[in-house]
Amino acid sequence: MRLALSLAVVLITSTPIWAEMPTPEGHVLLTLGGAVTETNLPARGENDGGLLGYLEVQHDGAAGFDASMLDGLAQVEITIAYGPEDNQRDITFSGPRLSDVMTMAGAKGKAANPMALDGYQSEIPWDSIQAYQPIVATHADGSPMGIGGYGPTMIVFPPTDDVDLAAEQSGQQVWALAYIGIE
Repeated sequence: MRLALSLAVVLITSTPIWAEMPTPEGHVLLTLGGAVTETNLPARGENDGGLLGYLEVQHDGAAGFDASMLDGLAQVEITIAYGPEDNQRDITFSGPRLSDVMTMAGAKGKAANPMALDGYQSEIPWDSIQAYQPIVATHADGSPMGIGGYGPTMIVFPPTDDVDLAAEQSGQQVWALAYIGIE
């Protein structure tokens, strides 16, 4: 009896917060498609419309995140100098770790290909995600990021003094982020 109870406690405590991918109740701010195992959005074909149709995104099912789902994950703040070169200022971005969002979608250990609303795309290998812990920022200086600025979401890396690494991460710090293809 004790062994069964101990096993039950281990199974209960090792279960993720959400045993199943919840369905977004609000507008989807971020979609993860490709090599994901947890989905809550139907497949998209080449003739489907909308923003992802414009970006020519197709998938067999995806993980969609609304604001409350992203806000429900552990939040991290990162302050960096950001903006046009001649007018940079310190901005405090906050949101969940990219690794936590990917894990929730069943994409742990994979590469992330974030894509902006205008189609700009980058690649972030899993080792970089683990080593540097970028976030999926949903807020800037405490306010939700809207479309037309850096939002609805943005990949933000912690600051570094390594000039080469900062240059590499600058290209991976995709703003106006709407989709992440997982490989």
